[in-house]
Amino acid sequence: MQERHYRITLTALCLYGFFKELRPSEPYLTDYLIGPQYKNLTQEDVYNKVYPVWPYAYFSLLIPVFLLTDFLRYKPVIILEGVAYIVTWILLLWAPGVLAMQFMEIAYGIATSTEIAYLTYIYAKVPPEKYQTVTSLARSAVLFGRFSSGLCSQLLSSLDILDYGQLNYVSLVSVSTAFFISLFLPKVTTSIYFHGGQNHRKGEGEDEANQSTTEIHEAKSTTEMVMRKSVARRLIQDAKTAYTKPAIIKWSVWTALATCGNFQIGNYIQTLWHAIPNDSEDYNGAVEAATTLTGSLVVFILGYVTIDWTKWGNLAIVIMT
Repeated sequence: MQERHYRITLTALCLYGFFKELRPSEPYLTDYLIGPQYKNLTQEDVYNKVYPVWPYAYFSLLIPVFLLTDFLRYKPVIILEGVAYIVTWILLLWAPGVLAMQFMEIAYGIATSTEIAYLTYIYAKVPPEKYQTVTSLARSAVLFGRFSSGLCSQLLSSLDILDYGQLNYVSLVSVSTAFFISLFLPKVTTSIYFHGGQNHRKGEGEDEANQSTTEIHEAKSTTEMVMRKSVARRLIQDAKTAYTKPAIIKWSVWTALATCGNFQIGNYIQTLWHAIPNDSEDYNGAVEAATTLTGSLVVFILGYVTIDWTKWGNLAIVIMT
């Protein structure tokens, strides 16, 4: 029964990851924002006033979202991610002007910063021996969604089935589907920092009926104070433990730099494509599809292969870079 519950939860999570990334309008976002029949913004406004908003919104929310994810026990933050994506596409479709598009980028920053809840939720539902497999499947679902997004956008635009504006309606339907799926994800009862000892505290609550109201409030205040101190100590201790290990420092620095480079390119590559003189068809969607298909296949394979990272880690970093 427990195995069946785990499979259902993982399937729902993967479906959520797939649909939240199935956004076929994204490869042609620049064309949509600049196009006179769509948003009709100037190139300068898009490049200098709209696109730069997202990285700052994303970065400023990462640490608060990390703590909020643990405090709220994952599922509410996953739901928030779905809501933020819906708001993003509502603004894209119906809100005019530069300011509205800046708010759209903020909503998009909220959505992307909350992805940590999606990536960590499943660890609270499965035993440690399944971590590698579920990580592979959850990440593959996201990348396969991006691949499908690029493929759909290319086919729908190339075959003149939908224009760039209509592709945004498909994206809105897809992220709304993801939000609907998130509502049915099972709740998480414990988390790493804020609710690690919750079951024990529930047991202690059985005697509350015999206590006065004042005693109950005093006991709860004391418990909350102890919890806050415990959380702070745990965070500091985990940080010390993690960042005194050379392997973790190495991978963290590499991941930060690689992510920064990837975001920089991803945020402005369409700007470059738009600037290149091209009388033939745009292949933005095909490029996005090819890139993410490669990534999804590699991630899926890694989930079922045992690798000694202490031996092959440096070579892996060189090849990936």
